[in-house]
Amino acid sequence: MKIPPEAWQGTYAHTLGMTYDHFEPGHTVASLAVEPHHCNPNGVCHGGAIFTLADDSMGGALHPLAPEGHVPAATQVNVHYARSARAGDRLTAHTRVVSHGRRTALIESRVTDAEDRLVALLTASYLFVEIRRAVV
Repeated sequence: MKIPPEAWQGTYAHTLGMTYDHFEPGHTVASLAVEPHHCNPNGVCHGGAIFTLADDSMGGALHPLAPEGHVPAATQVNVHYARSARAGDRLTAHTRVVSHGRRTALIESRVTDAEDRLVALLTASYLFVEIRRAVV
């Protein structure tokens, strides 16, 4: 099952304001303009917003590479925060599939600010799982 970029409209990441700037199998670039509602009471962009940007970008890069009848499911995600972001900043997730086979994949996402400074580095392991239909 291949999901086109427009299918992300109305999803959780989309409602947060995330957009795809580049979309191809194995590589995506996604961005988020940080607004006050993305920030914690200290005025710093919430780590969960940064994670969501990278996580969705990783799924977008990997999904087209999944074997027919399978979807990628994260089995482990490591997040390394390098610097903070604030309202008014624009964050960009540069995501690439490092390695993939028939059952597993390794992916990396680098989140940078408008000055190309590293905000977060995420690496993840994925397992391609069979799509199961609900029995009604």
